[in-house]
Amino acid sequence: MAKGTLTSAAFRRQIASGELGPLYLVTGPDDVEMSRLAAALTESVPEDFRAFNVHRFHGTDKVTLAQVLDAASAYPLLAPRRVVLLLQAERVLGRKGQADDEPEEVGADDEGAAEAAERSASPGRTGGPSPLQALNQYAAAPHDHATVAIFAPGLRRAFEEIGGRSVVVFCEPDEDPLADLAAEHGVRFHPSAAQLLRQRAGDDLERLKADAERVLLYAAGSAVISREEVEAVAGRQAAAGGRALWGAVAGGRTAEALRELNLEMAEGAVPFMVLGLVRSAVERTVSGPALATAYDALLRTDLALKSTGGDPQVLLERLVVEICSLTRPRPRAY
Repeated sequence: MAKGTLTSAAFRRQIASGELGPLYLVTGPDDVEMSRLAAALTESVPEDFRAFNVHRFHGTDKVTLAQVLDAASAYPLLAPRRVVLLLQAERVLGRKGQADDEPEEVGADDEGAAEAAERSASPGRTGGPSPLQALNQYAAAPHDHATVAIFAPGLRRAFEEIGGRSVVVFCEPDEDPLADLAAEHGVRFHPSAAQLLRQRAGDDLERLKADAERVLLYAAGSAVISREEVEAVAGRQAAAGGRALWGAVAGGRTAEALRELNLEMAEGAVPFMVLGLVRSAVERTVSGPALATAYDALLRTDLALKSTGGDPQVLLERLVVEICSLTRPRPRAY
């Protein structure tokens, strides 16, 4: 039997800790969460070394399980471990996405699927082990320098029969994603904040989770997420186009400006548009000797963005911090 079963939230925490095991069998009805877990595993390897240490296979590409496991045999290069992912694995393992709890009805159109399922449970025609048997054999003595993750919806029972050092990760739509997010980030949602998030999302759990993640980004550092922080993020639609960021930079409010910048970038803002917005704030609020310093910072950031001189968000964060120290809000006209 499998070594244990994890929820997707528990698996995320394990990925974040960097303490990964050698073999994960990921299944369940939540395809979106499975995709996110695959991305999180990919990002667990430093970006500069992913090309050498991350291998993604797709069952739709006529790949074999032997090829996947062979990729895990190579030692990692300049990274702590190699990550090998097999997506749509039900095609490789001989099951075409049929859920474990669905009755097996074989008709004229299902003969190919039935034959594949039979092959997965019995030795191949050449006398070798079936894919599931080969996976079971690998689980008994997996490579410690690699993390292999096999993704296949609807194969929970089949995966739980695989023993050794395998771990089953079960992904299902969360009835309350706020609890998982709170545990993952080490925070607590105030009851009024949670209520407002649920009211705005209605029955759409994906929207609830996405909205909560944006609030967590905005409220980074807060131990308790307040209703006011939820309202600040939820009200951003009225402040679309970067107006909230412009106001924070123009007012020299560094912490607020950085939060707004992070939200803008998370929502897909183009770096050069953000740069133009900051320049507008400079032209309206900076004067005297500080103006030359501000334009120098703008020019340096512009050149760095054009020459890929660093991560765009990091470059813009540095710029915002520098400009906020120079901007002074103009006196109100009476």
